[in-house]
Amino acid sequence: MKVFIVLIFFISSSIANDSPPGLFSWFSASELSYAGGGSLLLAPTSRSINLAETTIDKKFSTSYIFYPAGIQAQSASLLLSINNKVIISSINHISYGTFKGYDENAIQTDNYTSSDTWVRLGYTEPFKKLPLRFGMSSQLYFSKLENYKSTSLYSSFGLVWGLEKYKLEIGVMINDFLLLYNDNSEGSINKSANFNIGFCKDLIYLPLKMSIDFRTNGRKNFEDCYISGEFKVSDAFSFNLGTSTKKYSQNTGQSLSQTIFGSSGFGINYKNKDLIIGYGLYLYGTGGFSNGFDLSINF
Repeated sequence: MKVFIVLIFFISSSIANDSPPGLFSWFSASELSYAGGGSLLLAPTSRSINLAETTIDKKFSTSYIFYPAGIQAQSASLLLSINNKVIISSINHISYGTFKGYDENAIQTDNYTSSDTWVRLGYTEPFKKLPLRFGMSSQLYFSKLENYKSTSLYSSFGLVWGLEKYKLEIGVMINDFLLLYNDNSEGSINKSANFNIGFCKDLIYLPLKMSIDFRTNGRKNFEDCYISGEFKVSDAFSFNLGTSTKKYSQNTGQSLSQTIFGSSGFGINYKNKDLIIGYGLYLYGTGGFSNGFDLSINF
């Protein structure tokens, strides 16, 4: 019963606006450590548009995320740089677990599972004469809960303006614009896209790349702010940090320490030549946490 309550809390907090839970799930340890921010920082296995500039010719990445109540997410992605274009394909899967089935007479029936799966293809391309980068992706979304199944097609778009003189990037993104939707139920779905405005700057006197994002999260107004950064200690080690204003909506009369550290993330990355290993941790305002691992290989 305790696990079931935690599961319901997790999903309901994600889909308070009648959106599918998969839209707000994180599939990368980097996303956890950035507390959901860092839209202009590279995280290959996340569902976000890859707008971060990269000179890597080929990169394979995989991630494994552990959510509360036994919920687990796995991802794999392939990033290719061809003729100054960055092409990325990925698959993201999240399993909400196995549940006991009951009929209307409370008699136990067969067990059933619940899961979401994303298949994504996207690319990023710089403008030839302007300091701008454009990115887009198309994503097939498959959702399953017992006999309920749905299939959706989403698209996302983004534009980044790079100011080399100030080591500053400004990005605008439209995420999860619903194109097609098909299911076998009579339920409704929130068709609102998510808007994101991001700023990313390399600090002059610190080895820190700082990012600030403002996001609608499926609502009409910008309600959440995310502050995150990547702190490079050496060629081998770097740290990720992040926090957001979600700490106020997640916290329900908890202690002062949970209010301060809630909705915050921390991560560490180790690089050895073409191998990168990362760990990310995210703390909820209610006291729970999620954590996971990233593995990337350049080849």
